[in-house]
Amino acid sequence: MLNLMKKICILICLLFLTGVASAQKLFFASSNYTDSAAFEKNIPQLAKQAIEKYHEADKESYLDNLFRMQIVAKAYDLVQNNLNQLAMIEWDDSTSHRAFGFPYALYSKVMSDMQNGKGDFTAIYLANFDNKYRSFNFDEKDFVNFYANTTLKTVKQGLDHKIKSLSGKDSLSLTDAVTLCRNYCSYLAYAAYIPLTKQLLIKIENETYIKSDSVLVKMPDGGTISLVIVRDRKVTAPQPVILRYNIYAGSEDIYLCKYAVHKGYVGITANTRGKRLSPDSIEPLEHDAKDAYYIIDWISKQPWCNGKVGMYGGSYLGFSQWSAVKYLHPALKTIVPQVAVGAGIDFPMQNGVYSSYALRWLHYVMDNKFTNENAFMDTAKWNALYRNWYKNGNSLRSLDTLEGRPNYIFQRWLNHPAYDSYWQQMTPQKEEFAKINIPIFTITGYWDDDQLGAMYYYRQYHKYNKNPNYYLLIGPYDHFGSQGNPLQVMEGYKIDSVANIVIDDIVFQWFDYILKGAPRPAILQDKVNFEVMGENKWRHVTSLDQMHNDTLTLYMGNTASNGQYPLLASKPQKQGYIAQTVNLADRSMIYPKGERIDAFASLVDSTFKPEKGKLVFISQPVDKPYVISGAFAADLLASINKKDMDLVVDLYEQTPDGKFMALNENLQRASFIEDRSQRHLLKPGKIEKIDIKNTYITSRLIEKGSRIIIILGINKYPEWQINYGTGKDVSDETMKDATIPMEIKWYNGSCIKLPVLR
Repeated sequence: MLNLMKKICILICLLFLTGVASAQKLFFASSNYTDSAAFEKNIPQLAKQAIEKYHEADKESYLDNLFRMQIVAKAYDLVQNNLNQLAMIEWDDSTSHRAFGFPYALYSKVMSDMQNGKGDFTAIYLANFDNKYRSFNFDEKDFVNFYANTTLKTVKQGLDHKIKSLSGKDSLSLTDAVTLCRNYCSYLAYAAYIPLTKQLLIKIENETYIKSDSVLVKMPDGGTISLVIVRDRKVTAPQPVILRYNIYAGSEDIYLCKYAVHKGYVGITANTRGKRLSPDSIEPLEHDAKDAYYIIDWISKQPWCNGKVGMYGGSYLGFSQWSAVKYLHPALKTIVPQVAVGAGIDFPMQNGVYSSYALRWLHYVMDNKFTNENAFMDTAKWNALYRNWYKNGNSLRSLDTLEGRPNYIFQRWLNHPAYDSYWQQMTPQKEEFAKINIPIFTITGYWDDDQLGAMYYYRQYHKYNKNPNYYLLIGPYDHFGSQGNPLQVMEGYKIDSVANIVIDDIVFQWFDYILKGAPRPAILQDKVNFEVMGENKWRHVTSLDQMHNDTLTLYMGNTASNGQYPLLASKPQKQGYIAQTVNLADRSMIYPKGERIDAFASLVDSTFKPEKGKLVFISQPVDKPYVISGAFAADLLASINKKDMDLVVDLYEQTPDGKFMALNENLQRASFIEDRSQRHLLKPGKIEKIDIKNTYITSRLIEKGSRIIIILGINKYPEWQINYGTGKDVSDETMKDATIPMEIKWYNGSCIKLPVLR
């Protein structure tokens, strides 16, 4: 399936992208701008001149501009080849998408036929459209529909704006000439595409689907849930239903329902309470568990449902599936949670540390009945807010006031810093996991922001359920790649070829397996299926423990060399420590654009710039290759002059060629290590044993000559609340609580334990 944001980006590129830098001048009379007939007559010659002079080092930009100028220059026969080449670059899977640039390809084909004297434009256009559309697969047809959603007004405004900026000029720079041709090309293509195809597409849609986008289902407590339902018009027998339980109400709901129909199911999206047509208040996370039962109950009683319901989806939709099995309805036969948010586990706080991003997300989903894309995507605004909050040392509780829009859910969340009953009522707890008697298929990635949440559910299920029927797929994917089509190159890291899989296909193979009796997806050869980075190999084992067969323990030495400390193969015989002073009131390191210099801006980099104040531990070169496979642990011995601290423990590999591979980063509030549901403060001055175990899973071949690097320190980032160590509610602490710097002694009995596969 094609991600909506990706389609939007492609469409923006196809409409507006340009990248030309040239001082060359081309003649184009100013009178052409006020005389439409003269403009239409003379712009083809301008396009021909621009093509002769146009050069661009970036192939993508070059092809993107070239095919448009060729349309304007009436060189129609050259257009399709350049569109094909551009599609090969644009698409991550390196396969040409036949519907890529469809309005331009169709216009060029029709105009080429017209040049050969084939008759009426409208008749030729519709005949070509019909012939091509019938040959398209589901995603390609959806691309055609997506292009039809463009408004001609928007395209015309782009052209008019450019003409106005050039008015009165008799010569153009090459940059202006290319941009003018781009705008005119878009107008030509869409002036034909929109009026001629829109009604036809609506007719085809209505002949193919039965769509209901305004179904309201009442909950027993009076709440209302809004449903989008799509069925195959040709199917009259009851079918299994694929349900997505989604807070991100929007236009993609219809597409994803249609996709389920394409795969042989009834497709339904239930938007959470308060979204789309629901009149209720929007209270994310809070009602989903109880509402899910009644949503599924309503679906199961419809004549087009055969009594079988499956659920899938990622992030919040992964959470909502776990909510749904808290009160398991008999019609729910399987769930496929992808990158599932762990409410109170990894969002809005991770291991006890609240994220400042949570406020941004709340406005994204709460500002209206759909999503507030514009506000959410205003990164400059949010970064400025975080920098201001961080620099001035305000409490996290004041963040929504500083932003200018107080948010009652944000404040409600902050009132529950522990994993207490507020969070626990949202998903299964303890023995409730034992009652889950349906097969589950979880998907996550090594760099998935919500891996901790996904694996929390996994571990709790296996802890309490004595008859587990649970499959896991995990590989070198991020949060978005784990939900659909993984990126081939992710933040500088090129994934192994075997990891380049279409996750959407595997999800529906699973549904066919559970709901229709088809074979199990081939990649699920055992209960735990993971790709070893660098081996280019999937491995299949029965449990997480079998991801590794040994443990490599490395001790943190306390003798520095060139500002770095050693990771030792054996425990030092003589006790020592590293004394570290952390001034939490020091905000001299304000990141210019809101980014951290040691964040994983790139997973593979030739430079390594740990943040000032962090301790760097580095091992000797590896003498024999091995695989780090699983979640590492850190057993830290430390004493502190405060009652709490938020720890950062990051894992890197330095490869023999000197590059640095970021494997994972971990954040943990010390007072919640023993029990996430109740805070246990540290005792100032006492040597404490701090066992960090809730870390990210990875699987990576460590080649001979590589080194292991650990970054250890205290969180002081604008992305997270600052724990000043007073023992008070951290959300209420301010920089005034940092009068006395944090003094830490890290003892050399501390170690990291790497799960390895030899």
